[in-house]
Amino acid sequence: MTITSSDFRRTGMLAAACLAAGFIALSIHVGMLAAGVPFPIPSPPLWAIWLDKVLIAGGLIVALATAWPGAAGASLARRTLVALAIVVLLQETFRVAIMNGVVTGGWAYGAIGLIKPLIRALITALLCAVAIRWVRGLVSTIVAALAVGALVTAAQRLINPLLNPWLAGFDHLAREPMFVFPYPVHVTVAAYVSFIEAIIGAVILTVLVWDRLPPRLWTRLATLAVLAALIKGIVSGTFVYGFYTGETPWIGMFSWSQFLLEFLALGALIGAVWARFGTGRSTADAP
Repeated sequence: MTITSSDFRRTGMLAAACLAAGFIALSIHVGMLAAGVPFPIPSPPLWAIWLDKVLIAGGLIVALATAWPGAAGASLARRTLVALAIVVLLQETFRVAIMNGVVTGGWAYGAIGLIKPLIRALITALLCAVAIRWVRGLVSTIVAALAVGALVTAAQRLINPLLNPWLAGFDHLAREPMFVFPYPVHVTVAAYVSFIEAIIGAVILTVLVWDRLPPRLWTRLATLAVLAALIKGIVSGTFVYGFYTGETPWIGMFSWSQFLLEFLALGALIGAVWARFGTGRSTADAP
């Protein structure tokens, strides 16, 4: 197969458009934060933590089952690795550690903090990759998501007491924030550059499911928007954790909405970019 100059141009335009989509999506969050929307800090009960995991698992199971109906065409290891990549990237796992280092200077502490979310992501990915073997419709998807959510929550409750005392031994590496919002230019630049992690996650998700989504373009974009927000954990953050954030549920949901809108936009915009520049363009009908 010969790679032509037009292929390079198309790839370059695809990459540039994806970066622009990520810039727009992140700017929604940054703009709302600058407008005074409070940053959400929840204190959820155990059942809300379980429901959060259920909704994340539901989004991931739907994505995997769409890509591999009946779990055909891919090994368990491959499905798990793909699921792990989507969860880790869309949940900005490494970006959190990077921005912690940029804002506080505690790079070592931020790196150590990756252990728990990576373990949780691996458990979630493996369970979802296994669960899609039995997913055949809406009811089985819901049952699978409920079961995976319960298992992830239980695993978290078992692992955290084992890890927390060991992790506490590194508390001396923690640093107080050197900068607060509105951040100086170099912190803002780092925030936008590191958001490439979420962009890559959205691209992988889009490529994975695009050819098996409904043919109408707007339906595809809406599906990608909802899946990105679900896997990120922002749907549950807004409509579950929102009741345990802030003085009232409305304030809590409003504070979470900055991230909900951000990832709805990211999923839809990356889908639009793929429809225009990616290989899926020929299979999408006009809106």
